[in-house]
Parts: sequence; structure tokens; C-alpha cells
Amino acid sequence: MINVFIPHRWNNSDFTEISALLDRTKYQVRDYSVPATSPFDKIDRRYNVDPQIQKQIRYASVVVCSNRPANNNGMAIDEIKYAISISKPVVAVKITDSTSQYITELAIPVIAKRKDSLEFWINCNL
Repeated sequence: MINVFIPHRWNNSDFTEISALLDRTKYQVRDYSVPATSPFDKIDRRYNVDPQIQKQIRYASVVVCSNRPANNNGMAIDEIKYAISISKPVVAVKITDSTSQYITELAIPVIAKRKDSLEFWINCNL
């Protein structure tokens, strides 16, 4: 069993694509991402990353995000930076042809959107 957090925005299909990719791996996955069906009631804007989301990230064994440039703004990149700050392994799945400048600057590995690529990365980081 691996615990996963997927930083995402609901205005694209990244969460769905990454979840489907994780479902095809050999791992049993416990998803600690914030689901659309039960988002947190309130987000505390005093924090870059709300304490409720920080807790979800702390539970995760790995963080899997997309390489999408939209991650340059908003909570997704703050969640990724928070995960790195607490030493969580982070990988970006290549969803789009261009990669977020922050993903590049943070030296987050970008892997092919393939089951074997993700399994190999997880094996090396657990």
C-alpha cells in the first residue's frame, strides 16, 4: 500500500489522468488528495498551504503531480513546494508538452505518462 497526494486544480483533467495511471500500477493506492466530492469547508488563507492540506501531504508516502504549466500559479505549486520542504518524494507526470518552470526549477523529475515509468520511480523512492 502506498499513500499518494496529487496536487491539482479542478479545471483540468490532471487529477483524473494521474489517478487512472496510479490505478494501473501494481500498487494498492490510498489517495490523500482533496476530492471534489468532499472539499474542505474552509481554506485558511493565512497559510501558503492550509493546515488541513498540510496534514494530507504529511500522510502521503509520495507526491505525484503533472508537469502542466498551470501549476506555476495557485495552490498546486505551493503544495508541491510544501511537500519538498518536508522531504516528500515528488514526481511530475508528463501530461502536456511543455513543463512548468517551477517543476524545472525545483528539479522535480518528469516521467512519461506510463505505468512502468511510474512504478520504477515509486520503487526508487519508497
